[in-house]
Amino acid sequence: MIVKFWGVRGSVPTPLDSHEIKAKIEWALKRASEHDFGDQGAVERYVDGLPQHIKGTYGGNTSCVQLQSGGTTIIFDAGSGIRALGKHLMDGMFGEGAGTGHLFLSHTHWDHIQGFPFFLPAYVPGNRIVIYSPHPDIQERIKAQQVPPYFPVSLEAMEADIEFVSLSEGETITIDELSISNIGLKHPGESFGYRVEKQGASFVYATDTALNNISGADLEKFVSFFSHAKVAVFDAQYTTREAAGKEDWGHSSPLTDIDMALQAEVRILVLFHHEPTHDDHTLYEKFEKARKYLESKRQDQTCTVVMAYEGLQLVL
Repeated sequence: MIVKFWGVRGSVPTPLDSHEIKAKIEWALKRASEHDFGDQGAVERYVDGLPQHIKGTYGGNTSCVQLQSGGTTIIFDAGSGIRALGKHLMDGMFGEGAGTGHLFLSHTHWDHIQGFPFFLPAYVPGNRIVIYSPHPDIQERIKAQQVPPYFPVSLEAMEADIEFVSLSEGETITIDELSISNIGLKHPGESFGYRVEKQGASFVYATDTALNNISGADLEKFVSFFSHAKVAVFDAQYTTREAAGKEDWGHSSPLTDIDMALQAEVRILVLFHHEPTHDDHTLYEKFEKARKYLESKRQDQTCTVVMAYEGLQLVL
């Protein structure tokens, strides 16, 4: 299984502005004087060695993660990142009208569905797009964002075969060689997380949830669902201070995520759903604090923390 991140932001798309790009260039140039750029390889090595928040960006698109298992395409959420994913998929079977995509939605807040009207494979006859959710009225919700005066193209005008599957909370289904289960999360309007298993390897996607102040049976339920995941994607929108002031907003912080990941013995924790007011430098600082906190807490465990960015790819 290969997991690739196409959108990692929360709440609203957050593109870079010219001032941020200028600051990155200045930062890199100031440190370039210490290096010998005698050949192109030296330039490339210097750029490759720059931190993520300088050589690139964590990204401005909202939630969309692809899990590819052989010829099986699983997509988690349809935020603005799904537009770029769709363009990528068009280079293969989806461009020929012979692709099948399985789209699992955590919930239907705008940042998790707003990219679907721009998902090119859904406009190609012959393609099959199956949308899954434990929300019983999922078809009506998706259809509603593509009615006038909100969008000029209706859901019915999309020429692919679009199907809707209503899941029960806690249900496990099988798609090819993949076993996929779900869990209800702590978020206004109700959100759901997913766990994918294949031949002993497991992936968890649990965004838009508050992982703080969980105890008793609820804690046991979450730890069991996340248990021994090879890769777990957790909501990390807020800093610890922000989370304390927004307890009912349904989001978490990196340190809370780490505590949960250690209890569940997660192997790789991916911090996800970045706050739109946090620029790349702020996200880098959040990641450094998270990394140091993990080092102080994990003892003999092998957990690793990663900050999600567009283009990040992990192999399970």
